[in-house]
Amino acid sequence: MHEEDGATVAMQGSGVLTAEEALLEIGALRGTATAPASGLLEATAQCVDLIISAPQPSAVLPKALSAIAAALGIDCVAAVELAGSRAESGSVPYRWQLAQAPAGAAAVVRAPVRARHWLETAAVDDPRPQWLQALRDGVPLLATLGEASEPLRALLEAIGASALLVVPVLVDGRCWAVAFEAVREPHAWESQAQTLLTMLARVMAGALTRERLLEQIRHREALLQAINRCAADIVGAPELHQAMAGSLGIVAAALGVDRVLISESMLDPPAIHLRNLWRAPGAPLEVTEIVQALTEPRDAEVHAWMAPLERGAAVQARLSRTRGGVQRLLQRLQTRATLVVPIMVDGRHWGDIRLDCCSREHSWSAAEVDVLRTLAELVGTAITRERHMQAIATADTIIRNSPTILYRLRGEPSLPMVYVSQNIRLLGHEPADLIRAPTRYREYIHAEDRTSVQQAIGALLEARAGPAVIEFRLLARDGTTRWVENRLRPVRDPGGRLLEIEGILTDITERKAAQDKIALLARSDALTGLANRMTFSDRLHQAFAAAQRGAHAFAVLYLDLDRFKEINDTLGHSTGDRLLQLVARRLQEATRAIDVVARLGGDEFAIVQAEIADSASAGTLAEKVIEVVSAPYEIDGSELHIGVSIGIALYTPDAHSPDALLSQADQALYRAKQAGRARYRFHSDQIDHETRAQLALADGLRGAVQRHEMQIRYQPQVELASGRIVGMEALLRWNHPTRGVLLPEDFLPIAEKFGLMQQIGRWALGEACRQMSLWRAQNMPVPVVAINVALAQIRMGREFVRDVVDSLYRWALRPTDIELDVTELVLARATLAQSSVLEELRQLGVGIAIDDFGARYSSLDYLRSYRINRLKIARGMVATADVEPGGSAMIRAILSLARELGVDVIAEGVETRAQQRLIVDASSRAQGQGFYYSHAVSAEDAEGMLRAGVLRPAEPPVTGLTGTEASNATDPHR
Repeated sequence: MHEEDGATVAMQGSGVLTAEEALLEIGALRGTATAPASGLLEATAQCVDLIISAPQPSAVLPKALSAIAAALGIDCVAAVELAGSRAESGSVPYRWQLAQAPAGAAAVVRAPVRARHWLETAAVDDPRPQWLQALRDGVPLLATLGEASEPLRALLEAIGASALLVVPVLVDGRCWAVAFEAVREPHAWESQAQTLLTMLARVMAGALTRERLLEQIRHREALLQAINRCAADIVGAPELHQAMAGSLGIVAAALGVDRVLISESMLDPPAIHLRNLWRAPGAPLEVTEIVQALTEPRDAEVHAWMAPLERGAAVQARLSRTRGGVQRLLQRLQTRATLVVPIMVDGRHWGDIRLDCCSREHSWSAAEVDVLRTLAELVGTAITRERHMQAIATADTIIRNSPTILYRLRGEPSLPMVYVSQNIRLLGHEPADLIRAPTRYREYIHAEDRTSVQQAIGALLEARAGPAVIEFRLLARDGTTRWVENRLRPVRDPGGRLLEIEGILTDITERKAAQDKIALLARSDALTGLANRMTFSDRLHQAFAAAQRGAHAFAVLYLDLDRFKEINDTLGHSTGDRLLQLVARRLQEATRAIDVVARLGGDEFAIVQAEIADSASAGTLAEKVIEVVSAPYEIDGSELHIGVSIGIALYTPDAHSPDALLSQADQALYRAKQAGRARYRFHSDQIDHETRAQLALADGLRGAVQRHEMQIRYQPQVELASGRIVGMEALLRWNHPTRGVLLPEDFLPIAEKFGLMQQIGRWALGEACRQMSLWRAQNMPVPVVAINVALAQIRMGREFVRDVVDSLYRWALRPTDIELDVTELVLARATLAQSSVLEELRQLGVGIAIDDFGARYSSLDYLRSYRINRLKIARGMVATADVEPGGSAMIRAILSLARELGVDVIAEGVETRAQQRLIVDASSRAQGQGFYYSHAVSAEDAEGMLRAGVLRPAEPPVTGLTGTEASNATDPHR
């Protein structure tokens, strides 16, 4: 549709046109009555093919437009990228004019004037006439000198043209213009020729926009590679200053800046210290001049501009867009654009990273700001680490001559040694040797003590674990053995993640020798051979003191035999003595070597149960003792029956004394006898109730699989960008007969505590494989089913590998049909035990995924130790990604690292549209699962999802979830 206004003709806008569409239009014009000259048609078709097929379309513009100009027989063609304002500079990517201009023609003489006039006329902050506004709106312009209105006639006279056709091109949001000028005489622009040129402009728009987008993508990838290189250099650098200097050059090369510097802000007295500087060759100002410019007193405007740095926010400025004090500061630094990002150390503003563009103005993109922010975080972390190491080095001079040995282990699965004090030489070992081989210290632990030491250290991996004390034997360099007391303290960040383990070794060899002598001289009970009251009291005091220093808790069990007096009075003291001896033997068989069993006198006994986790351990021992003591006794042909009543007291941090604990156990024994004998009672009613509840739950679990109370629910895993289902995670549920559906957190800790995890895990593995086989038989498109694996299963070793192989064989599945999800805690403990189970399964083809990555350690050591298939970002990290500072950067960093390693990433707990968009924006390949798509559902309900193949959050198929389960399901993956 054409609209006439003087000599101006408004034609179809210049939207993007594909090469196929353009060539179809050209083909349609051939043979029509109004077809333009065949030369123009062929030239246009060749130009379309040339532009679309070129790796860099802008490079072939001269050749393409020159061919069009020759086919049209015109005098001048110019492709102009228009500026956004006078403060910006436009450009003339291409200008062509007739080589042999006629005498008197102004085209050749005025070519530079013409280009400058176009750039100034088209600035957005200039007054815009109607014809220019139409051009910016995408409407082409046609004008002749004899018929144009006054504004257009002035334009034609200014550029020395008799006729003009201008076609707008929108390239990556910026306006270009392709101007075809006739200088010698008015040009008769045919309607079809105008259409062809407009179509060509639209093809140019698409090709140039794609070229710009590809340049942006390459730039972003270069930035990510640069920051990864910086991270590797800074994290592993022995000398921080040198590493940061090299990192500045890497970042500067990626961003194309002239100057990068790191400065520290001193508070008392206020001052700026230049710490690192990188300058491009030819960049203005020497180091002293830069320091002088930075340390000059700042006025109020500069203070206001830089105020966000104190809050951790970046600031930037361009010379043409600033005024007053900020502009004067940029002029002193001789920079046209600057970006300043704060470095935070221990939560406070330490200093800044500054980037300067001295030769050109530049507006910093969000991606570039994020890259520099990540570099600032790396520098801040490195400075914090350096401060800690300096503090340790200072402390080392104090303790160098102390008999106490200090050390630190990094909180990674392998627990490498990062520091040991110089006085390790007391044992003949060199500190430098231990640091160079950071896990060699394990070889110096006595072989008989290594398991207990590993267990003690492994216990510190628990989120709530506190300090611990353990005694073991250490091998000196000359082969002798020394007893040491090892005090361990975990160091965690505010989120509970283990950073380091601090240890203090004290030589207690002499003390242990004295204790052994005392033990040899100590009297035991003459009748039973058990410890007597004095020995029991001593061991009770030792356990109490160790617990106060951080060792494991313990329990005191006070025992009194039921009906013993009747037997003793009826059958005589000889029979009574033999009965006491048999009772003592059964008590020793029912307890562990680390427990203490004593006869306190008469028919009273006591037990110190060492290293207990909670009251359930004491309750279990009490039930076992009642069972074994109550069994019949055969003495001189007579079958005798007695019972036992037990009182229990647990050690707690507020316990007053060992004697008070024994008194509490005695009071609990009295309550047990009042309840009817052959029973046990705790000193506290609440502990009684909790213990019996746990024991009842454990009893129910023992037969839950046989009673078909265990169930598997399935939660879909999707590709977040498309909603395509990429897997199903099998989630365990217990349909308790009285409490309803229980989630794993309600019963799996009990299963692990009472040794039931292997049975339940074996059933869950088989059931998930069975369901996968059914889906395969029904041609359901299920790529993989994910199955959670517990530490107890890993510790089964080869038996667990056989379970997996047997399940795959039984249900005719391939190893790649299943994926085993292992949490960071399980990985850490598996590493401590040097287990090869996961590696064997991976070699078979079974998929391995790190579950809850980021919940505890987020250690890259896992990725070095295990070649995994998928990394599952913890639900907590996803939940805080869009609300906490740096949360989204952490997600992007994990996705970037996984992409470099070729590892798929799945985000757990995706519950909102904002979380889904944030992850998709970071990586279009990212996968996820959570309530935003679906709860865990039954296998039958999952089939509908699988048949669809794609899951849309607009219609979440939340079915098969009971009311109790829905109200308790705070974590969708458990």
